Amino acid sequence: MDSSSLKVSLQWLISILVLVIFFSTTYISATQPKMLPKLSVLGRTKLLRESSTTFSESNSQDFQTFYYNQTLDHFNYRPESYTTFQQRYVMNFKYWGGANSSAPIFAYLGAEGDLDHEMPVIGFLTDNAYQFKALLVYIEHRYYGESVPFGSREEALRNASIRGYFNSAQALADYAEVLIYIKKQLLA
Repeated sequence: MDSSSLKVSLQWLISILVLVIFFSTTYISATQPKMLPKLSVLGRTKLLRESSTTFSESNSQDFQTFYYNQTLDHFNYRPESYTTFQQRYVMNFKYWGGANSSAPIFAYLGAEGDLDHEMPVIGFLTDNAYQFKALLVYIEHRYYGESVPFGSREEALRNASIRGYFNSAQALADYAEVLIYIKKQLLA
């Protein structure tokens, strides 16, 4: 076998492997809106489900919940782009050195799940906040938990044009907007 046929065989093998991985992953179905795939903080793919312990049940006085009036579409200027929804974020001031001390803000950019199920297993921020005197901010991903546009997940996922706002670019813009708002409010 010469080197060119070996290259072609290797390219086909890689292509087939990519297709197998692509088609073996979970998918979003319009008929099963509660079966949204999510990447857990442990790195395994699992589906959203009810948990026996939630953050709100074990919420301590160190955490304060807020809602930001978030823009639905950050990148277009159609009338529906200016629709807003309430995006939840949680702040922990326990370790924060304050705005005048140049203390950092550690932000958890919501995984694909609600904060109630994510908060108990996020240790990295809390583990390092004391040393850096950091403010902790946890921002919920759009379309999850209490941060669902259009009132309910079923309504938000009912058609393709509305589902179009459910993407990573919009989510990153959400996070940036919330963090800028927090910095302005706290003069940090």
